[in-house]
Amino acid sequence: MGRFVERRYGILEFVTNFQRCVDFLRNNEDELDFRSLYGSPVLQTQFPELENSGALNYTKKIFMRFRDALKRSVRITIVECNKLDDRTVYVTQKYRRPQFRWTVAHHFRENSFFCSFLRFESFGLPCVHILAVLVQLDIGCLPESIVLKRWSKTAKVELEGSSPMNKEGDVNAVYKVRVGAFLQHCKRLARVACMQENDFKSYLEKIVEETAFLEMKNGVGTTGRCSVDGAEEGVRDPVAVQSKGTGRGQEPFRCWGRKRRKCSTCGIVGHRRTHCPSGPASQPTCSQDPTEDIVPHSESQSHAPDAGDEDQSQRGSKTVRVIASPLTDN
Repeated sequence: MGRFVERRYGILEFVTNFQRCVDFLRNNEDELDFRSLYGSPVLQTQFPELENSGALNYTKKIFMRFRDALKRSVRITIVECNKLDDRTVYVTQKYRRPQFRWTVAHHFRENSFFCSFLRFESFGLPCVHILAVLVQLDIGCLPESIVLKRWSKTAKVELEGSSPMNKEGDVNAVYKVRVGAFLQHCKRLARVACMQENDFKSYLEKIVEETAFLEMKNGVGTTGRCSVDGAEEGVRDPVAVQSKGTGRGQEPFRCWGRKRRKCSTCGIVGHRRTHCPSGPASQPTCSQDPTEDIVPHSESQSHAPDAGDEDQSQRGSKTVRVIASPLTDN
């Protein structure tokens, strides 16, 4: 509980996180039920019949405790046996511990066992003394009297008392309760229907037909999941958000046109600031004839530059371009 709810939370945050906690516990419970219903544990004790009976009746977590008690039952010995009219009383003792003695009473009519250790009355699991008596009587299956229904795999199958489905309340809560009760019966059907191929095919066809009929009756399609109030639930397209960087993402592809530049000086589309006619007039960078800028390659190699040219090149007022021309033989 402390992982989801804190003291600083308000009422809205408390309800939200409390619901997350309930969902987390329900998911863990479903996972434990799945592990208990599917798969069989490896038998490890010297009494495989009793161990297998415990694996079929108890849940996986309770079966681990039952198996530990069955392993320790070999240390218990029966020292006395008193037969009465309606029951038989066994006196058990721990190996080489004469001071530890417990009595186990076996009632014939109810086929029940009672031990003075009172472990079954406290935790609902048979103690090592009762298991030692079962081994002595050569019983290969656990009696129903020592299998508490709370720890059995069928604890959720039969709903005792009034069902919350008959009470008026939240529609979504009633729907979740119905789904949980229906899934428990479907698990029992799946275990027995998948044993043989003929049963699997026949029941699968029936389930598909009935599912299609109920979907048509309630107006629920296969593409989406419908809630109790009739609103369709499923994965939909995300909401379009007009934010920076989306650009033309909301427009069709064929509607895209060529983007035209806009002048930042006059604001007219069709030219840029450097070619704007209303901008400042461009001044020539050189007053001399542009033909003088071209110097043949042969002359540039044969003649050294004058002092005036060096000063002019240092001032940066003139740019000289050198064009290589092929040499011709006279």
